[in-house]
Amino acid sequence: MRMMRFGFLAVLALSACGGSDDTSLVERVSASNKTSPDEFAVLPQKPLVLPESLDELPPPTPGAGNRTDLTPRADMIAALTGRTGLAAPVASDGALISALSRAGVTPDIRSVVRAEDAEFRRRNRGLLLERVFDKDTEYLIYRRQRLDPETEAARLRRQGLQVPPVPPR
Repeated sequence: MRMMRFGFLAVLALSACGGSDDTSLVERVSASNKTSPDEFAVLPQKPLVLPESLDELPPPTPGAGNRTDLTPRADMIAALTGRTGLAAPVASDGALISALSRAGVTPDIRSVVRAEDAEFRRRNRGLLLERVFDKDTEYLIYRRQRLDPETEAARLRRQGLQVPPVPPR
C-alpha cells in the first residue's frame, strides 16, 4: 500500500513538472543558451576583386545586384557547362533540347503535376486511425512508385552498365 501511494505521488510530482507550451526540454535549454551567432546563417560572399582600372567599374545602379552577391544558379551553370552567365543554349545543345521536347513542352507542368498529386493523395489518404492520429503516411502512399535499389541495380548491370554498389539496408 505504501509503495502504491509513493508511486502515485511520484507520477503526480513528475506530471507537475511539464510545461503548458509545446516546446520540449531540449528546445527550451537550447533557446536559453543562444549567446553565439548561428554559424549556418552566415553565407560566405564572393571575394572582392579590384579591376585594373577604376574607370572599368560600371556606374552604380540603385536596387541592382552587387558584383559580390551570391548567384547560385549562374555558378551552377558555370560549373556544369563551363559557360559563365545565364546565356541561351548553344547550337551544340540543339540535339539534347529537341530530344527533351520531342513530345511537346507543357508550360504549366508544375500546376498539372501538383493537381495530379493532390488527386492521388486524396484517393490514397491512409487508414482511419492513421488519419486520426496524424501519422505520416507518405511512405505508404507512394510505396508502389518507389524504386527498389537492388532490383534496379541488377537490371542496369544486366544491360551492361557499371553501377556503384548499393549500400546495405
